[in-house]
Amino acid sequence: MKKFKWCLWLTGVLVILLTASSLNACSLGGETIPQNRTKEQYEFEKTFDPMFKFLEQEQKDFNGLEAYKSRVYIKNGDEVKRYEIDLDITKADGKGDYRIQIGENKKTVPVSYSNGKLHYDSEIDPLFDEEILNLVVKRDVFDSLNVKRTLRTGATELSEIIYQSETQSELFQKLKSKYDLPEETTCQIRVDYSDKTNYGITIQLTSKEMSVKIGLTIIKKRG
Repeated sequence: MKKFKWCLWLTGVLVILLTASSLNACSLGGETIPQNRTKEQYEFEKTFDPMFKFLEQEQKDFNGLEAYKSRVYIKNGDEVKRYEIDLDITKADGKGDYRIQIGENKKTVPVSYSNGKLHYDSEIDPLFDEEILNLVVKRDVFDSLNVKRTLRTGATELSEIIYQSETQSELFQKLKSKYDLPEETTCQIRVDYSDKTNYGITIQLTSKEMSVKIGLTIIKKRG
């Protein structure tokens, strides 16, 4: 009788463990699918790995790239500011342009990039924010977000993931502080690629009076 009760107890424990495991995640060919992803979302998200790996780098590796673009758009009431770096990685020292537009005023200066730093051919104010230029976004930021919508089009070979808005990540708190945004600010992240060569991320922080949009694009060499 004692042996029978012990077997029943052991069976119950195994059922509980298996149930808990199935609630936390499911398995796909030895890989664990997170609870906040469907199988389709998980598989689709893996196609964005080149962008995720680039964003994780503390020191950006431009090997295999043709171009790199970094931009910041700030709208505060009626005032609009745009800052953009466009680098041609095929040229020595990653030569390119830095463009500023504040209201109707525009200015462009040639720049080069080496060792994580921008070098300007002439004076300009303000300089581009190098923390944004070398923006680091760890993979666990994306893993923690729920997927709002995915898009895949055959005609333009465009693939896109839009994540649910969030206000908890360290990345969000850091950017909110950087741009002095109010407490009601929310953050939404979108990643996309086209033709399997052009990968991008857009981080948009929005409040009632102010909006900040940060974008990075990498263009990989073909073949």
